[in-house]
Amino acid sequence: MKQYLTHKWLTTATACLILLVTAEVAEGKPAAVGAKPTKQEILTQLRLMSLNHREYLCNKEIMRKESNYNPSAKNGSHYGLYQGRSQYLATATITEQINWYIEYIRARYGDGCKALQHHKKHNWY
Repeated sequence: MKQYLTHKWLTTATACLILLVTAEVAEGKPAAVGAKPTKQEILTQLRLMSLNHREYLCNKEIMRKESNYNPSAKNGSHYGLYQGRSQYLATATITEQINWYIEYIRARYGDGCKALQHHKKHNWY
């Protein structure tokens, strides 16, 4: 009985820790100090912030092309998941980077799929 209780406690504690880490990542906070968010954590946040599944797929494709899901990506004066030309993105959380991108594409193109069409034609958005 003691082994069962210990196992059940460890399972419950592990599940609570996973929920806590998931909640913090959903808020754009890294799971641990200095930890790089995983691709899955980044895509989960993107899914939450996209209007619908179609736009999520378009936003995901641009992210793959621009940074290969690396929030620390840098190319000259372009930073982050979407390689925006803003130093703000160099230190922004994944939530802030995705929010910056969504505001930018909605103002410029209307949605992520129109931005992707432009990207495919010109290799930039």
